[in-house]
Amino acid sequence: MIKKKELLILVSMILFSHVGNAQQRKDDVLSWVDPFIGTGGHGHTFPGATTPFGMIQLSPDQNTKSGDWDWCSGYHYSSKTIMGFSHNHLSGTGWADLGDILVMPTVGKIKMLPGSEDKPESGYRSTFSHERETASPGYYSVMLDSYGIKAELTASPRVGFHKYTFPKSEESNVIIDPTNKIFGNIYHTLVSVEGNNKIKGYCYSNGWGGKRFAYFVMEFSKPFKSYGTYSEVKIKENEKIALAKDAKAYVRFSTEENESIEVKVSLSPVSTEGAQENFDAEAKNVNFAQAKETAQNTWRDLINRFQVTGGTDDQRKIFYTGVYHTFIAPNLYMDTNGDYVAAQENMNTKWFTNYSTYSYWDGFRATHPLLTIMDQKHTKEFANSLISRYTDRKDHMPIWELCGYDNFCMLGYHSVSVIWDAISKGVPGIDQEKAFAAMKDASLTDKMSSSDGGGGLNDYIKLGYTPSENGASVSATLEYAYDDWCIQQLAEKLGKKDEAEVYKKRSMSFLNTFNKGNNHFWPKQKNGEFLPDFTLNDWKKLQPHWVSGNIWAYDFFVPHKIDEMMDLYGGKKGFEEKLDKTFTEELKMIGEQHVDISGFIGSLGFGDEPGHHVPYLYNYAGAPYKTQKMVKFIRDHMYAAKPDGIVNNEDCGQMSAWYIFSSLGFYPVTPGKPVYAIGAPQFPKVALQLENGKTFTVIADKISDKNIYVQKMFLNGKEFKSWEINHSDIMNGGELKFVMGSKPVK
Repeated sequence: MIKKKELLILVSMILFSHVGNAQQRKDDVLSWVDPFIGTGGHGHTFPGATTPFGMIQLSPDQNTKSGDWDWCSGYHYSSKTIMGFSHNHLSGTGWADLGDILVMPTVGKIKMLPGSEDKPESGYRSTFSHERETASPGYYSVMLDSYGIKAELTASPRVGFHKYTFPKSEESNVIIDPTNKIFGNIYHTLVSVEGNNKIKGYCYSNGWGGKRFAYFVMEFSKPFKSYGTYSEVKIKENEKIALAKDAKAYVRFSTEENESIEVKVSLSPVSTEGAQENFDAEAKNVNFAQAKETAQNTWRDLINRFQVTGGTDDQRKIFYTGVYHTFIAPNLYMDTNGDYVAAQENMNTKWFTNYSTYSYWDGFRATHPLLTIMDQKHTKEFANSLISRYTDRKDHMPIWELCGYDNFCMLGYHSVSVIWDAISKGVPGIDQEKAFAAMKDASLTDKMSSSDGGGGLNDYIKLGYTPSENGASVSATLEYAYDDWCIQQLAEKLGKKDEAEVYKKRSMSFLNTFNKGNNHFWPKQKNGEFLPDFTLNDWKKLQPHWVSGNIWAYDFFVPHKIDEMMDLYGGKKGFEEKLDKTFTEELKMIGEQHVDISGFIGSLGFGDEPGHHVPYLYNYAGAPYKTQKMVKFIRDHMYAAKPDGIVNNEDCGQMSAWYIFSSLGFYPVTPGKPVYAIGAPQFPKVALQLENGKTFTVIADKISDKNIYVQKMFLNGKEFKSWEINHSDIMNGGELKFVMGSKPVK
């Protein structure tokens, strides 16, 4: 005989399953998006609710200690507990911060600490199962098994919306924990109970996003019957205000069976007043159902601009999830009144909308070139946000910016690539003189990389290369040279001949670090001599000189001077042989595997972004059929429609953007050149709905698992014989038709 409690659990499981299945209608493009892809393995994505480029990423947190690297997003598919839902998260990065203002519903005794994964009952943490968890763009839901509470989340750009469905209880609680932080440190927090349905406060912290405030305003749909605060390790009933390193709050309700309580939380980086204005603009008189509908319709309209016909279910799911991931970051970082934070200073402006979360060592390669096609409106705002760091804040453009703070992660000054790529493709609304001033300043500002040591920019300018005494010197030289080429292009466009000559010379600096003796770009000492050869099968020997020790990707990182790079390797034939060897020669490394390089194809680690353009280089060596074969291999083997379906950190859209471009049949080998290298399409048909109202359609005639090679191409009905397609050909609309076959065309 089934007991009453067991019956209720069974009914809730059936209802929960029904809700999840209702969202998987095949005629709805959102049904093809699986936010759990990348939450396993080393993908580092989160499954929670957000809006395109929004400030809010409302998602579950499980582990937030810095030693738990695979929980950079706060969530990993392997975990079996949830300690609450916080309001901002990073998507697919290799380090973390955020996790601001955690909220957790509970039933029973008030507990103000989260407890541990192995003993969740010791705190407010709950167990859960993936069978009763669902996610789609703009919506997340899970059953908190420890309490019998169904949690649902959605978001607007600046507000997180929670809906908690409780069992019958006189002890239904909501814990408010501003001390939650992913890998960060807390200085102090403030909570203030306002009336019988509102809480305000902030958290002041330090982490990857610098020293920063996260202000919040929180409203409940039902008056609470009691409340209290927590500070200095003590619960204080009926206390309204707490200010301490560990200040938190709780509220309690009486609930009927299946009674829902909604919570709305707005954030601001500047002030409580700003959080209140954000709340009033986006959440006042808006309930959970309305917010969810708006968020999902926003995503639906956006993702529907990529119209895929054919392909397998898994291919479509990977593609559309990739589109979703590509439009999560950069993130809005500005209040509705124009207040924002840049370089730890409060600012206000009306001339642009401020964004942050710039993972540009990754995203300049494909994420932002994709946005120059599909979202020029945001591309303009991203460029102007970056330029303003120099013109308005009187600081420098960032290497890797989070919450308006440059954390100096990785190398180069790839903001210049993103800006020049946008200008080169005619994105309107960017002041080119201001852009050049900001770009030039970045190229003259030496920064100590937080991940790779001294950037060596001053030595690079003086010597024409970054010497080996500096960290990751080979990678730095190659990245600086490419960025300088971008600056040269804008200087020439603006008629700045003298400066163009300076940057032209700097852009050729890759020649100074090429070692003809061993056929590698190689570390060179300050005295002008190359380091003696050393074995290449030990990560410890490689990591001081190349980012992550990735010599095999950087051997091909001269995207702005491909012909000159091929000459270094003996011309087209020698270059083709170099590529063949890289893709076929298996690494036999000793020592500890570097966790940030994965997805190996021979020696090339595809999971680390410097190698993303390498498969397309066969085009320039006169062997495009090898590009076509390799692109298909990577699509099939480095991506999957499952939680560990991304071979390494998704990195704010870069892994996804590679897949999108490589499914369309072209790729931006050289961001800043308004052309794309031809690859091999995946789907019989993809139509891109452009912002200008035009449609660009890619047709793959006779495409199949065997017909992977391009036989002929036609652009708008005329035979197309180039292995590059112009950006303007795409933006003008029209049709690119591939005729596919089983035999390579050599």
